[in-house]
Parts: sequence; structure tokens; C-alpha cells
Amino acid sequence: MQRYFFHIRERNELELDVEGVEFADDAAARMGAISAAKEMVVEAVVGDAEIDGRQLEVMSSGGDLVAVVSLQSVIKI
Repeated sequence: MQRYFFHIRERNELELDVEGVEFADDAAARMGAISAAKEMVVEAVVGDAEIDGRQLEVMSSGGDLVAVVSLQSVIKI
């Protein structure tokens, strides 16, 4: 298991995830980020907040960028 960090970027601001979550591999971490982004979309809709420009940047514990998941990309219309 490896630790991955889901940093939240909103336009030019970056909120760092200091705890991280353990996943078996990069693919599992990316799927975890997609699930987290979906939860964030639901929270935004309920809270009447914008999602435009918000994304999760998935970083490995080694500092490698594994994936970028925008909140808009998880919405199916």
C-alpha cells in the first residue's frame, strides 16, 4: 500500500492534503479521487457553491503527480 494525497486546486489556490489515503496502486488512487470528486460535487450542489475550476491533484508519497480530476469531469449529463 502506498499513501496518496488529494490536493484541492481552485483556480490559483492550492489546499494541501496533509493526511493522505492509502491505496494499492496509482489506478486505485485515481478511482478514489473520482469518488471523492463526485462527493464534492454533491456537497457543492447542496451548498449552492460553484465547481468551476476546482480539481483534485493526486500526488504519490514520492511526490509524483498521478492524476488530475476536475469536478466537472465527473458529472454525467
